[in-house]
Amino acid sequence: MRGYLLISHGTYAPALKSSLAMITGELDQVVAVGLEPSDGPESFTAKMDAQLAKMTAYDEIIVFTDLLGGSPGNEAVKKFMANPRVHIVAGMNFPMLLNTVLSEGIDLSAVVQSGKDGIVDVKAFIQASSTDDDE
Repeated sequence: MRGYLLISHGTYAPALKSSLAMITGELDQVVAVGLEPSDGPESFTAKMDAQLAKMTAYDEIIVFTDLLGGSPGNEAVKKFMANPRVHIVAGMNFPMLLNTVLSEGIDLSAVVQSGKDGIVDVKAFIQASSTDDDE
């Protein structure tokens, strides 16, 4: 079974966890940590470790981070790069998280693709759909 660690700058990760709970209900396998302006690398890592302590039962953990190359993700890379049971995905968004937690065992490439698929120019999509319906 998988656990999910959401990490971000500020309250983005905790807010995404809260939004997930609105749809899925509370999920014990999802934890979130935000890097606050007062945090340094050590305090952020300590907060991450505190959340990870809740995840010892999971065979696999996916760490979702908000930004490739950002401090939260960099700390995760330092901590988990050599750990084969931990995967790190940057650029997390709500469609990606929702699809992943609802699809146990989803392949990592499909996780990334679902994040990309969730990014849509809505007006262009609607206009294209209207054009398709007219034909």
